Amino acid sequence: MAKFLPRLDNQTSFQLDFMPLIMATVMDLQSQLTVLHSIYLNGSVAYRQATNGISDLNLTVVITAPLTVEEQHRMTVICQDLKRRYPVISNVDITWLLLDDVLSIATIFKWGFWLKHCSVCLYGTNLSEQFGDFEPCWEIAKLFNDDIASFLIDMQQQIKRTKSMIEYQGYCRSAGKKMLRSCFMLVACRIDGWAYTDQQCADFFLAFYPDKATEIERLFVLINGPQVPKKASLFMLSQFGDWIVNEFNNIERKIG
Repeated sequence: MAKFLPRLDNQTSFQLDFMPLIMATVMDLQSQLTVLHSIYLNGSVAYRQATNGISDLNLTVVITAPLTVEEQHRMTVICQDLKRRYPVISNVDITWLLLDDVLSIATIFKWGFWLKHCSVCLYGTNLSEQFGDFEPCWEIAKLFNDDIASFLIDMQQQIKRTKSMIEYQGYCRSAGKKMLRSCFMLVACRIDGWAYTDQQCADFFLAFYPDKATEIERLFVLINGPQVPKKASLFMLSQFGDWIVNEFNNIERKIG
């Protein structure tokens, strides 16, 4: 019997501290975008596990045509303004998707899965209803992990260049979260559930790779602090990052 992956709750109210932010975000996007199709909430706010002042606001916004340069600038200003007006979040992170790409059969294991199992529709026609439930499979994990090698190279370059401690901490947090998520993707097709939080990613991964406990502890330091020297973060991205990439490639050769 097929074991489908869980869906996010789309009935329960979100955490009260974040409701004004969510409502303002939808109103701002709705009023400023003529190409807007639908808005989806992701991440810890969608899971109802956000931490005041620390969590990001993660959104997926589906549009019917590419944003113009003017619209891109306007969206940057809106995100900065939301961050300033609502200090309950540390950042606003939007993934922009074209409607045709979402509905393409070529991306069903990525965006079909993403909208069905990792998103809550806030506005517009809910595209998740276009897709059936998904089962655990390597195709999903592979599509969400195929950029890890280039991400690590880019992040190391960013860390080396920055002279801002605030930027540096942001890069460490992003790198730690991405690597932790990539660790989960190595085992995602071997379990019946899905990891929605950092801790769930760690727990599922360590069930198959218990010898990597020290590396996972270090990823949580990158994410949550205390701040580590650049040499230490770069070593982590290089050493453990290379292991993640190599393990990903090994699994791909066996399964793919």
